[in-house]
Amino acid sequence: MSYGLLGEKLGHSFSKILHGQMGNEDYELIPVPKDVVDDYLSAADFDGINVTIPYKEVAMKYCTPDEISSEIGCVNTLFKKNGKVYGYNTDCLGFAYLARQIGTESNNRNIWKDKKVVILGSGGTSKTATYVALKCGASKVIIVSRKNIDKEEKPGVIHSTYDDKDTWADAQILVNTTPVGMFPNNEDIPIDLDIFSNLEAVLDVIYNPLNTRLVLEASKRGIPARNGLAMLVAQGWYSEQIWKENKSVSLNVEDEPDENICAQIDSITDRIYRSKQNIVLTGMPGSGKSTIGKMLSEKLGVRFVDTDEMFTQKYGITPAECITNDGEVRFRDMESEVVKEVSGESGIVIATGGGAVIREKNRDALKGNGFIVFLNKDPKTLSTEKRPLSQTEGVMKLYNERMPIYRSFKDVEITVSDDPKETFDALKNKLF
Repeated sequence: MSYGLLGEKLGHSFSKILHGQMGNEDYELIPVPKDVVDDYLSAADFDGINVTIPYKEVAMKYCTPDEISSEIGCVNTLFKKNGKVYGYNTDCLGFAYLARQIGTESNNRNIWKDKKVVILGSGGTSKTATYVALKCGASKVIIVSRKNIDKEEKPGVIHSTYDDKDTWADAQILVNTTPVGMFPNNEDIPIDLDIFSNLEAVLDVIYNPLNTRLVLEASKRGIPARNGLAMLVAQGWYSEQIWKENKSVSLNVEDEPDENICAQIDSITDRIYRSKQNIVLTGMPGSGKSTIGKMLSEKLGVRFVDTDEMFTQKYGITPAECITNDGEVRFRDMESEVVKEVSGESGIVIATGGGAVIREKNRDALKGNGFIVFLNKDPKTLSTEKRPLSQTEGVMKLYNERMPIYRSFKDVEITVSDDPKETFDALKNKLF
């Protein structure tokens, strides 16, 4: 049996892991260049494949699409039966599932009802999001692209540009279907959220990093926001049903999936999220981040990275020497490059320098794939040896200045005891 994911660039994809979690060990990534994708699709040398950007629309030519795929204008699931290729759009179910998750948080299962929706991007996923929003009762959908698109307007749908924001800045729902903000360009954001005056929810179909800058910026403003991991898992689950059952499944996006289906999707989503999430230890210099980090990495069987050690390896000078010789500002600039680099990884344990979280861009980078642990040690017990800032500024002054940042940034806070094992056990109780 031959299954997999067809796309142009797939280095960021979680799909092989996802379908392995569902028991499909034959699933592979199938990167195919644009100039030969027609040859691949016409040969149809597969049993079933998922299709991702930029081939969701071109795949329509090489299958018999079901009614919903025809209406949307793209497919993401192909299934070959008796020599004939059939096309489906399980993305619409995945996207509807993602939207329900946000709705659950706000006690409003249908976030689309009578809402004005802005969708960034005009590709296959944009078409899917538009279909779901309208089917679920959105009053208007504005598809925003970099340039004007000459397309036949559908009822309730308007095509616009980023420059014409006065026509859509009052929207309540924002959806990003562009690749802006996707790994490795984690710092990018597709749009400035300050443009919007009435936002109630943000959905970003990107799932790598786990928290895009768009999701982070929405969360800072108190706007419910989700990345695309649940969408990925749900669409994959429905694709597997098509392949396993040799038939289509109900693709009514307005229907609530039963509890058993939700439990399966949520369980897989949680497992993948945890496997890709970094555990980031923050706290004052001397609070035990490296010691606890090494213990945690051994427990989890994952790699441990100390950003201060990484700094020394990268620049050939220790943080203390850099601060003494070049000043704190120069050190922080160099440290930010280290933080950016390590934050792009996933599934590791990271111990940060004591002041790494001072800069907002560092916090955003670490939060992209990170679960943040603040190790809070009594400042009276902190050593100042080989720590020039602690010596010149004073430990208590630094502690009081940084405490609000540590606490606002953390996901969990652990009080550090004199015995590292006690501290580690307290952290384990919070994590597992």
